[in-house]
Order: sequence, then C-alpha cells, then structure tokens
Amino acid sequence: MKSIIKIVLWTLALGGFGYWAVTQLSKNKAKMQAEAELTSQRNTTIPVVTATVAKATLEGKFNVVGNFAPYQQVSLMSETAGKITQLKFDNGSAVQAGTTVASIDNDLLKIQLETTKTNLAKAENDYNRLKKLLGEGGITQQQLDDAKLGIDNLNQQIKSIEKQISMTYVKAPISGIVSNKMVENGSLVSPSMKLADITNISRLKMQVYLTEEQVVTVKKGQKLTMKADLFPNRDFSGTVTFIDVNASNSRRYLVEIEINNPNGELKAGMTGTVYFEGGASREVLAIPRESIVGSLQDAKVYVVKDNKAILKHIETGAIFGEKVQVRSGLDEGETIVVSGQINLEDGKDIKIAEK
Repeated sequence: MKSIIKIVLWTLALGGFGYWAVTQLSKNKAKMQAEAELTSQRNTTIPVVTATVAKATLEGKFNVVGNFAPYQQVSLMSETAGKITQLKFDNGSAVQAGTTVASIDNDLLKIQLETTKTNLAKAENDYNRLKKLLGEGGITQQQLDDAKLGIDNLNQQIKSIEKQISMTYVKAPISGIVSNKMVENGSLVSPSMKLADITNISRLKMQVYLTEEQVVTVKKGQKLTMKADLFPNRDFSGTVTFIDVNASNSRRYLVEIEINNPNGELKAGMTGTVYFEGGASREVLAIPRESIVGSLQDAKVYVVKDNKAILKHIETGAIFGEKVQVRSGLDEGETIVVSGQINLEDGKDIKIAEK
C-alpha cells in the first residue's frame, strides 16, 4: 500500500514539474519573439540627417580641376621588316623631329638598286643605238617604243627601291622624350611594329570639362591662371586653344588650355586647378555635395516623403564650394538626406536625427 502511495506522489510531482517547464519555455519563447519583433522594427527605421533644397548664389568666377596632357604624343613605328642594325635612342632620350633614330638592314636593297641602275645604263645605250638604226630602216618604230618602255620601267623600279631603302631609316616624327622602348639593337621588326613612344612636354595642355553654363563664358585665346597640385604656391599662365563643340556622355565640354613648360618641371598626367573669371553671378537651385549618391554624371539623392527615403535621379550642373547646382529632378523646398545614405534603400523608413 505504501509503495502505491509513493508511486502516485512521484507521478504527480513529475507531472507538475513538466507542466511548469512547458509553461516557462512558452513564456521565454514569447518574450524572445517580442524582442526580435521590436529589434526588427527598430532596424527598419534608419536615422538620417536632412537638408532643404534651396537657392544659392553661383558666382561668375569658378575653378575646375583638370589634368595636364602632353602637347604631342606619337608612337615610333617601323615601316618595313628586317633586323635593326643601329639604334640611337633609349628610354629618356631626347630626340629631334626628322632625325634618324634607328636603322634596319638594307644591304640586299642596295645591291638590288645597283643592279637596276646597271641595267638602266645598258637599256639607255641600247635605245640610243636603236634610234640611229631607225633612220636607216634597220628597225621598226615599235621596237624603239618597246626599248623606251623598258627604260621607263627601270626608272620606276629605281624609285621604288630607293623608297624602300628610305623606309629602313626610322625618323622621329616629332621632337620629344622617348619612353616605352620596346626593341634593342639586333631586334627583328615588322611593318607597323611599335618601337617606342615619343612625348613632347615642352608645352602641355590642361584639359578640363565644363558644364554648358560654364563653357559659354569661355573664349578661344582667353588667358587663364592655373595651379598645379604639386606646386600649390605657384601660378601658371595658359591660353585657351580648344573648346569642344560636342558634349561628352556626362554633358560636359572639353576645354584645353595650352601652357609653356620649357624646363619640363610639369609632367603629363599631373593634376591642377584652372581659375575662370566667368560671367555674371546668378541664383541657382543647389544641394550639399555630400547628399549625392553615386557619381555626378549619374547623380541620385534620397528625398524625404512621408517618413520614407525615396531615391530620385537628378541632373547636376556646376560645383561651387560644398554645393552642387541642380538642373532638374528636384524642387525648391524639398527635403533631402545628406547623411546616413549608406544604410538606405529606396522606400526605406527613416527617422530624422538631430543635427
């Protein structure tokens, strides 16, 4: 009897413990789900800093960053096939336009030229003898004409061989500095094979890209001041030599400003800033530059609408200070995101943070 009572008591105790454990697990699970939902709700709301689209004064003068490009740059090419017998340049060598910088084996061509000249002399003697016989009736006019044609053909062959010999002397097409040397003395070359590059930096072309509002204020022959990033305390003077009439894909116009560089202190590829006087100042729609998502050529911004971030494409114009001109895509008074975009997606809920 006592054994039965003990069994009943143990059964009731175990059942009560099991019920308590199941109840506790259910409570913990519900709590964890509630916390997860709360965390999820918090994560869907991104704090951002905003600004208002407003008018700003675009000064008539502006500055644009650009790159220095060589005044001239060409590839030194071989016009014929053969072995280089003489090489007169190395990387860094200064060469003058028209000077011979490499020679290609032409011994066979010279032998062929001498042989053809000998044949020409014989053909001319034969022609003179035939010409005398024509008056005596010893030959026909056709025979004399054939002899004259043979002389003409030999003269053409001589011109052709002389041209081929001239092509074995590689001449510098421009004056400049040699780089990217690709051959050595004894190298075998073929027609149109690149031997090296020649770059003329005695003058440079500063290349900048301007918006349509900016480019209309620039004139060919205009004198401009610029600075090289490497020499921030020095001013350089240049002259506008080229204004493109066609815009690039980014709706910018290439402008080139030529600058003297007699000492070669500036190198092609360096960067600098050109200062334009421009026209009259005017009011334009502008936004902070930091609000731009992506590049200026394919600019986008997040517009705040009903506590959501809406991604919009815009067309930008001039850059002045920390602001960017807006040509289209935004209206004055709209609110845009200027900080926090890295975590945003189109249509994401946002919370405007205190600045």
